[in-house]
Amino acid sequence: MSNLNASRLALLLLITILWYAAAHSKALAQDAMADRVDQLVEHLNADEAAQREAAEKELIELGLKGTADSVDAFLNQLPKPNDNMPQEVQTRLARVASEVRSRIAKKAVDATRLTLDVKESPLTDVLAAIEKQTGNRLTDYREQFGQEAMDKKVTLKIDDEPFWSGLDNVLDAVQMQPYAFSGEENLALVERDQGALRRSGRGAAYSGPFRIEATNITAQRGLRSPDQSSLRIDMEIAWEPRLKPIALTQAAGDVKAIADDGREVPVTSQDAAFDVEVDAGAHAAEVTLPLQLPAREAKMLKTLTGKLTALVPGRIVDLKFDNLAAAKEASQEAGGVTVIIDRVVQNQALWEIHMRIKVESLEAGLESHRGWVFQNVTFLQDKAGEKLDNAGFETTMQTEKEAGFVYLYELPEGRELGDYVWIYRTPSAIVSMPVEYKLEEVPLP
Repeated sequence: MSNLNASRLALLLLITILWYAAAHSKALAQDAMADRVDQLVEHLNADEAAQREAAEKELIELGLKGTADSVDAFLNQLPKPNDNMPQEVQTRLARVASEVRSRIAKKAVDATRLTLDVKESPLTDVLAAIEKQTGNRLTDYREQFGQEAMDKKVTLKIDDEPFWSGLDNVLDAVQMQPYAFSGEENLALVERDQGALRRSGRGAAYSGPFRIEATNITAQRGLRSPDQSSLRIDMEIAWEPRLKPIALTQAAGDVKAIADDGREVPVTSQDAAFDVEVDAGAHAAEVTLPLQLPAREAKMLKTLTGKLTALVPGRIVDLKFDNLAAAKEASQEAGGVTVIIDRVVQNQALWEIHMRIKVESLEAGLESHRGWVFQNVTFLQDKAGEKLDNAGFETTMQTEKEAGFVYLYELPEGRELGDYVWIYRTPSAIVSMPVEYKLEEVPLP
């Protein structure tokens, strides 16, 4: 055997040993965690309240360690509450699972930050750098928008800024603006409207992954009936493109406006709530606030503060099902979402996958906010990674926490169902996010 072949063999042997050692170490760590989970679950029924509290706290900390996959493994390992358990153990187990899911989901929708230091860099390179740092995809949409797509260069330095304030500076540098309603997954960028002010100087508020800006104000003074006078403020609520909010809600009681004369400008109906269902493919939505008309002496709203509630999908997961021909009551769970295949049947040229999706959180509201379920992606995939999209679907049932569908697939000639796995892509949780904002010096008409 030559020295070269001997070296290769030794290297291969070393790699094999290291891989085995890593796999063995991972298995030992998983076994140790499983043992510790079992111990802590027993302590949830301890005589001392302090020991029960400590066990619950440590279970939550264990669940939050490691990667998203390890979190799912922890949740699958955690016993499900049942009637054979003492009531307090059931309550604490449910609380542990809920807290872990909530924290992981909220982490997935945290705001991202941006750092750039470029000089005469092509716009396409800058957009690629932004996507790499933040996960937000941006597209030069000028050509599709009927605009001349001239080359643009960017010279700019941004040091660890929130995504939206950083992007506003980039767009100001190239005199562009977002077009939020292209219907595409990426946020479209087009030439800035003629006469439009710089985005970084328009008084927008940045709140986590959201950007809030007053876009229009309309005043109406009733000359015959002064009580019919009103002030309407249109606000644009934009979000980082990687997020796909389901709905926005602005409670009137959470809005407070103060004019520059020091007097409060009340909302016309303190008990009202303004709900906005977000269209698929949109990257912004508008909320209109109806206020009472302030006195003529007021020239601006000194401050306009409020708190929105946004329903946002958390971490996206792929649930994979194989052996489809024999699949019946097969289920998989991720976070607070469970997908169940009831049956798979052939109907002439089509294969039908009858399934249900269950959500544990009422925030998802499958009856009140069902749009997100219809946006979930599902497809068949073969061993080579080739995807086969569904030929359509039907809704079979729907309650507050469960929905059922039949997905239809037409296989290519010569292919069998056993050649594929079925993949259902879904958020693992729906997060209710408070979005607080403060706009300052909003001019009145």
